[in-house]
Parts: sequence; C-alpha cells; structure tokens
Amino acid sequence: MGNICKKCDALCCKYFALEIDKPTTKNDFENIRWYISHQKTSVFIQNRKWYLNIKNRCKYLDGNNHCKIYETRPAICRRLDPKECEYHDQNAVKEIKTLKQLEKYLEEHPIKRKRKRI
Repeated sequence: MGNICKKCDALCCKYFALEIDKPTTKNDFENIRWYISHQKTSVFIQNRKWYLNIKNRCKYLDGNNHCKIYETRPAICRRLDPKECEYHDQNAVKEIKTLKQLEKYLEEHPIKRKRKRI
C-alpha cells in the first residue's frame, strides 16, 4: 500500500458505484428518486458522468481499514489511482442523497422539454 493511502480512511473500499445514463426526462429523475429512497444509496455526478452509489463496506477490509487481500485484490482495485481519489478532492463530486437535494438540483437544472416534430 502506498504512503498516500495510509493517510486515508479507505473511502474507496466503503462503497461501489455504477455509471448510469445522465437523466434527461421526468421519468429518468423518477428513477433517481427511487434509487435514493433506499438506505445507503445515493447518486453522484463527477466529471459530467452520473453514478449510482451504494454504500457497502468491502468484506476484505480489516479493523484498521487495510485490505486483507492487498496482493491479490481485484483488478478494479489495482487500477485505482490514489492521486485521483475523493480523499484528495472531495469537491469534485456532486452527491445527491436526499429528495430535497434532488429537488434543489432540478430547480437549478430544469428538465428541457423536447419539441415534437410534425
């Protein structure tokens, strides 16, 4: 484990995120509303990409937040660049955890209605 990770609380090992399509319709935002209605679930935006975020601690973390299988950890873990993790730039992520935050986002970014062509 690099020195940079020793300062961290293993943030990247306490959730997993799946990229989702950017919501553009009312129905898309209803789906987001459903996602965030579940415990330990949120949506976040990073570098204009949307992600479904599930808070769920990796079962291979020990009590000191160190990986018990570091030498044989999954490839996705090996590809993580510690210099780009959220520990160092927590402002790079816009997280939506609550219905109130979703409403505020929609106020700031209204859904554009598409015109029907005749």
